[in-house]
Amino acid sequence: MQRHATVTTRAVLFVCALSLPAGMVMAQTATPLEQEVRDALRKERSLRGLGVGLSGTEVTLTGELDSFWQKSEAIRRALDVDGVETVATDIEIPPPEGDQELAEEVAKAVQNYPHYSLFDHLEGAVDNGVVSLWGRVTPDRNKPRELFERVAKIRGVQEVRNDIQTMTPSTGDTNLRRSLSRQIFQSTHFERFRNARNPPFHIVVERSSVTLVGWVQGEIERREMEQIARMTQGVIRVDNQLQTIQ
Repeated sequence: MQRHATVTTRAVLFVCALSLPAGMVMAQTATPLEQEVRDALRKERSLRGLGVGLSGTEVTLTGELDSFWQKSEAIRRALDVDGVETVATDIEIPPPEGDQELAEEVAKAVQNYPHYSLFDHLEGAVDNGVVSLWGRVTPDRNKPRELFERVAKIRGVQEVRNDIQTMTPSTGDTNLRRSLSRQIFQSTHFERFRNARNPPFHIVVERSSVTLVGWVQGEIERREMEQIARMTQGVIRVDNQLQTIQ
């Protein structure tokens, strides 16, 4: 409660403290911006329990979540609110059992991604629960975003550093991929992989240059695939990075 009194032409503000019963705390009214952030988080059930603090235009999120994906979604939703410039977090995520086990789960998630094709190539690493992804993928869909989501939802992942590059759309490159696929799987050495969703080798085609990566059985297969690529009409350069099992 506030009262104003005039004393010799100067306004003096008196603030009277209320006496509250023991154990009772005065409720703090959320600012409009803070309430907007809370409302944005409430649209996702898993984010409704997060605490929201506000200092100027910076929002601080606190609490516990099951995955890095949920954490990234909370940050994204907060940043989407007009007036929020930065988001700080003190959100806890369950730690991984170990990097080796987590790396196996990440590899499985990538390999089981239904749009990971012969013409994509990805690599990754795990360090204290932080997953790094890099490589190149075809431009037929938003593969970097979709792969990020799959990996970020794995229990134990603390952060995902996504450096997956999408290749430049090109009708010429698309036609080259078809020609290479057709000729490679006509070979008796590679025909067994014709219907394999994720063969041990991958062919990266960008701006008419071809990079061969992955594994083949031996040196004969390694040289044969390079020769097929070099003889394919439209290919201007071949970089053979294939490794052999034998």
